[in-house]
Amino acid sequence: MKNITISRNNILIYRIIFAGLSWFTFIASVVNYGLFYGPVLEWFNSFKAFTIQTNFMVTLWFTLAIIWFKKPETLEKIKGPIKGAFTLYITITFIFFAIFLSFLYQPTGFAAFSNLVFHYIMPLAFIVDWILTENKLRYKWRYLIYWIIYPLCYLVFAFIHGTITGNYLYYFLDISALGISGYILYISILITAGIILGCIYIAINRMRIKG
Repeated sequence: MKNITISRNNILIYRIIFAGLSWFTFIASVVNYGLFYGPVLEWFNSFKAFTIQTNFMVTLWFTLAIIWFKKPETLEKIKGPIKGAFTLYITITFIFFAIFLSFLYQPTGFAAFSNLVFHYIMPLAFIVDWILTENKLRYKWRYLIYWIIYPLCYLVFAFIHGTITGNYLYYFLDISALGISGYILYISILITAGIILGCIYIAINRMRIKG
């Protein structure tokens, strides 16, 4: 598989555009919540959502990549397995929202804009960045073991949060509504899909970068 080459300055501009879009959406979401819904601090409860956590990860990554643009040795430290992990997580956000949640969530107004940014634009932007720039370090299969730790921890968090509060965050994690068998089915699908996606990213990387 051939690598796609693009100038460093164009990559920088690309990252500035999408980091700016994401930061704007985060800040505007806080302001919008404070103006129309309640105390600003309550908005930060949204960080319980996998979507917000993963979008914050990739936004922070873009921001650091911009700051360290002229420090390639420092920038390399957040590439490789770290960037691969973030790419996997934001891909999960994109795919699982599209399959399991998009038909249930039809927002209007600013919520429609933030939904578009966080569930579609930013995931695709980060995936494209991975395709364009993640072409130096050859991934190892063992990276997958580290990558799945965060999603597994999130599943545990969602279970504990739901058990205590009654809010399981996502309907496909609601053991009280699904029952044991339904819950196990969804969890199995989530874990299996995450592992498959991780394997796909590692395989693509290893095809592009020969050892």
